[in-house]
Amino acid sequence: MTDEYAIQTVVVASRPDGLPRPEDFAPSSEPRADLRPGTVRVRVDELSLDPYLRSLLGTGHLDDAPVGPGQVMPGRSVGTVVESDSEVRVGTLVIAETGWRAEAVVEAAAVTEVRLPEGVPASAALGALGMPGLTAYAAIERHLQPRAGETVVVSSATGGVGALAGQLARLAGARTVAIVGTDEKARIARDDLGYDEAIVRGRDGWAEALRVACPDKVHGYLHMGDQETLDGVAEYLAVGARVSLIGLIDQSNGAPATRIRAGALMAARAATYGMVVYDHADLSAEHVDRVGPLLAAGTVTTLEDRYDGLASAGEAFAALMSGRNRGKVVVTVAPTLSEEESA
Repeated sequence: MTDEYAIQTVVVASRPDGLPRPEDFAPSSEPRADLRPGTVRVRVDELSLDPYLRSLLGTGHLDDAPVGPGQVMPGRSVGTVVESDSEVRVGTLVIAETGWRAEAVVEAAAVTEVRLPEGVPASAALGALGMPGLTAYAAIERHLQPRAGETVVVSSATGGVGALAGQLARLAGARTVAIVGTDEKARIARDDLGYDEAIVRGRDGWAEALRVACPDKVHGYLHMGDQETLDGVAEYLAVGARVSLIGLIDQSNGAPATRIRAGALMAARAATYGMVVYDHADLSAEHVDRVGPLLAAGTVTTLEDRYDGLASAGEAFAALMSGRNRGKVVVTVAPTLSEEESA
C-alpha cells in the first residue's frame, strides 16, 4: 500500500434487520492500492446497485461470502482504466467488480471492455446491456418464450430487469401486464414502457383487477415480487403457462421463506424455472447484439434512477430494496473523484 492519497469507499456499518437503511452504510476510506503485474487501476465512473447485494448482508449469495461491518460493500461498476500493468490500455472503458469504491486495482483478466452502439450511454452496460438486461433477455428467450397473442405478466415491472423484459415480450407480440407498487410506477409502466395494463399490488381488489386485465389468463409470468403477488398470479395461470422465478425480494429483506402453490402449477401444467443469470452467459453476445440496436433506435427505453456521489450509495440501496426506485439504480461516482484529484 501507498499513502499518496486515500480512496473513498462505503463500508457496512451494521447488518440490516429487514429492510436496509441508509445508516447501515458509512462513508470511509482506504489507502490507494499499488498496481501489480497483470492488473489495472480503474476509476469508477458509475456504480451499479442490484438487489442480489442484499443477500451478501445475510448468508451470502451463491458462492459469494457474506459481508460484515467494516467491510467495503461489493459491487459492479463501469469505469475507466487510468493505469495499467497489462495488455489493457489506459483509457479503456470497462466493467469491473470494484466494490463501493471510487477507484480499485483489479486483475486485468477480470475486466470486460465496454462496447456500446453510438448514442447509448455507458451506464447501459450496467443495466439493459448488463447483468439485469441479460437476466431479462434470458428469461424471455429461454423461460417465457412469449408468442403473439399471449399475455405476459411482469412483477417489479419498472425495475432494471422488469422494464426490459416487458418491452421484449411486447416486441414478441405478447400482451403485457405490469405489477407495480405505486400509481406513479403504473403510469411509467404504461406511458414510458408500453405495458398494456398496470396493476398496483397489495391493494384491496388487486387480484381481481389482474383477472380483468388478463381475460385469457396468464401465459407467462416473470416473478420478482412478494409472496402475495406470487400467490395471486399462480392462481390465474393459463394451461401451459411458463413461470420464471427471478427474485424473492421480500425474503431477502427477512420475510419468511417464499412458498409456491404446487396445486395451482399442477392445474395449469405450468413449467417453472429458477433464474440464475450466470447459467446464461452463453447468451451475452447475442443479448447485446439484439438489444443494443433497439436502444440506439429508441425502440426500447431504459429507465435509470440516478444518485450523485459515492456517499449516496447507502441511501440509493435502501430505496432500491424498499421498492422506491424507478428503474435501474446507478450512482455517479467519477465527479466526486475528479474533484478530489483536482483539489
